[in-house]
This record gives sequence, C-alpha cells and structure tokens, in this order.
Amino acid sequence: MKEKDINARIINFWNWFESISDDLFKNVKRSDLLDQIDTRVSFLGRLDWEIGPLDESNYYFAISPNLDDKKFQLTQEIVGYAPNCKGWKFFSSKPSKEWEGKWTMKNEKNEEIFIDTTDWKYVLYQFEDSTFAMDILIDKVDGDLNTCQLAVDIALIGYLGEEKFMNLIKDIKIITDLGNEQINRLTKLRNILKHIDDISS
Repeated sequence: MKEKDINARIINFWNWFESISDDLFKNVKRSDLLDQIDTRVSFLGRLDWEIGPLDESNYYFAISPNLDDKKFQLTQEIVGYAPNCKGWKFFSSKPSKEWEGKWTMKNEKNEEIFIDTTDWKYVLYQFEDSTFAMDILIDKVDGDLNTCQLAVDIALIGYLGEEKFMNLIKDIKIITDLGNEQINRLTKLRNILKHIDDISS
C-alpha cells in the first residue's frame, strides 16, 4: 500500500473516531460501534485493538501490533495522528492493567473458557542483552497448546503491557515438570512487572 493511501486511511479513521467518541464514551460496550471499529481498524492493516478503563474519568483506546514488533512502527504512526477527544487516551500497543488476571476467552473449539492466572508461576532467565526467557507453570486450561499459548500471551500483555512484553520477553516455555532449582526460583506471575523492573534498574 502506498504511503499516501495509508495516510488517507489513518486520517479517515480518526475523523470517524472523533465523530463517535462521545457516544462511545457513554457506552463502551455498544456493539454497533465496536463492530465498526473492528472493520475500520482492519482497513489500516492486520492489527488488533482494545478499549478499557484508564482511570476514574478516562478510557484508553489501543491500536495493537498484535505482538508483531515489525508492525509497531505502523501503530505508532497511526496513533501519532490521533485527535484530542475528551475522556480518551490513545496508545500504540496494549497497556498493562490493574487487574486480577482473570477473563473468559474462546478455545480452539470455539468454546468459552475461564482463565484464572492467580496461581500461575514462572522462572525468569536473563540474557546478556538484558532480554529474558521464561518457563511458565500454568493451571489447567481447557484447550490445546495454541489456546494455552494465547492465554499466556494475554496474561503477559495484561501484566507487562504489550510493548514491554515484545521488547523484553524473547522466549516462553510452558512447563508441567519442575526441577529442584526451578522450584526454588518460582515467582507468582502477577509480580512479573516489578520483578523485571527490579532486575533492570
């Protein structure tokens, strides 16, 4: 796609978003508007998006590279065109969340399943370039390996934020068996942001 074409699409998208921003703010679960966002974001590329509460008086709208660091420059460019909309903050990747790490999602059979990461644990390994690999011990997930991997991705985006996840976590292994050394190093997943910040500081 030519740069002129994508720029025009970006401008058209934000002009439309600005026109519906007040209505969406009043009800961020309006299915007709969410369906339109889905369609209009697809015109910008193979990207993802997310809406959620930012604080007591604002919502965020994130256009996400979907954990593809090659698309992060595009989402940054898109958000660079974002207008000022009362009650809205815009991000070029999904932010970390103040959450309990619990949600529902669809598995590979299109069945709705409940994910609870309260007791998920991990072991972190640091590389020389200050990025990390991790072994992660998860509770039973009602799905195949792809479903489990998707659940892990969602959890890490929620706890770390998508940009930090893409930049710092370079390898993830879902484990079921632990050696003695791993047992002694297990950390609750909900603590991973503080853990990494402590190591990196």
